Amino acid sequence: MGAALTGGLAACSTTPAATVAPRNLETRAADDELPSDTSPVPSPGGPPVVTGSFVSAKMGGRETRWAAVRPSGVSGQLPVVVVLHALNTNERSIFSSKLDIQSVLQRYVDAGNPPFAIAAADAGRNYFHQRADGTDGAAMVLDEFIPMLASNGELNVSTERLGLFGWSMGGYGALRIGALLGSPRVAAIAVSSPALWADPRNFPSRAFDSYEDYQANSLFGRQEEFAKIPLLISIGSSDQFFTYTRQWAAGLHPPAAFGTSAGGHTNRFWRSVLPEQVEFLGRNLAR
Repeated sequence: MGAALTGGLAACSTTPAATVAPRNLETRAADDELPSDTSPVPSPGGPPVVTGSFVSAKMGGRETRWAAVRPSGVSGQLPVVVVLHALNTNERSIFSSKLDIQSVLQRYVDAGNPPFAIAAADAGRNYFHQRADGTDGAAMVLDEFIPMLASNGELNVSTERLGLFGWSMGGYGALRIGALLGSPRVAAIAVSSPALWADPRNFPSRAFDSYEDYQANSLFGRQEEFAKIPLLISIGSSDQFFTYTRQWAAGLHPPAAFGTSAGGHTNRFWRSVLPEQVEFLGRNLAR
């Protein structure tokens, strides 16, 4: 992991001129498209993954799957990190052999660090805000999934103060949900390669339905909402979102921990930074 870039980032203008008109919304169509990963193979290592589902009114009444882990060898109620997944992935992807966050968590806890649980729900391709089709992945997480976690006796987690983690589409989602919940409810946010677009004329329709939708849900110009939330941003130096992410981070005061090293928008990079992210989330949840 490279050194944290906590200053010296050039600020950018985040308010579009009144005369700006939307351009072709698919000109950056490949930016956060990942190969479809609808049925990832569970990792043989780490604690067992608990799964379930619920009917989500916020997702159009569809059956919504979830997955969660508790580290082995610990008992009692644990804090929880809610994971927001990337495009073309699902609630199991963070626990698959490609990312295997549960093994990272188990090693962290086995080293004597404070334990916590990890849980994710399937938001499809929603992009974690209200869409034209009536679905809203963020509302599903806030109004249905987190309350379900709190009432699940098998998981035995506390949601009074929680962590957020996400990558790509889910990185944007974790940031947006963190802004909605705020501090002190959110103990910390860790994101990898957040799918952020700084140009209101150039974004894909899978992320925002219209220019007005972008204006309502873009995180540019809202950096003050993170002033009291510990934030770790990890992104590869060749990632297609690197420039936009740096621009967004430049508006954070106090600055976030911003880590970069060689890598792209890939599972290989995301897995390489998971130990630091798990440690960051655990440390802040324990405070």
